[in-house]
Amino acid sequence: MNDAQSPEVPARFLRLPSIAERKLGADFTAPVRLDPRVLDQMQETIRELTAKYSENLKAQVGSLFSFVEPTGAGEPDARNQLYSMAHEIRGLAGTFGYPTVGRFAHSLCAYLENYKPVVSTVLRFHVEAMYDALQQGGGDEILASETLASLDRLIALTHDGERSAG
Repeated sequence: MNDAQSPEVPARFLRLPSIAERKLGADFTAPVRLDPRVLDQMQETIRELTAKYSENLKAQVGSLFSFVEPTGAGEPDARNQLYSMAHEIRGLAGTFGYPTVGRFAHSLCAYLENYKPVVSTVLRFHVEAMYDALQQGGGDEILASETLASLDRLIALTHDGERSAG
């Protein structure tokens, strides 16, 4: 039959709920199905970015050492640079598989935010903890928790419990 000669019939579309939607409710959102080739390509891209970030992170943590002494000596530019780099590490390290490094960076940022002046030894121990965690392939969470507790005790002893906004 030719479409030009067929009578016009109004079209109706019915949306039938899926079994999952009936069981889980109307708020259920079905997962999007990706072409396996696209998914493989996405995973490869993530692996490549992770490898690049890992190299970048090692260089970044290594460069933090150069800001420790100037920051401890009260140089504001060094302090700002140290904070900026630690803040970036804090935000990205966990995303790329280095949550322990991110925890140490978070502690370093908190120290720089809450104390002025700061002590070079405390700064150096934070950076060394990040460096050691990277050398161990990400770090041990139990050891990281113990190290963070030790850093907190060192800060308390060094600053005699006083805090001043930085």
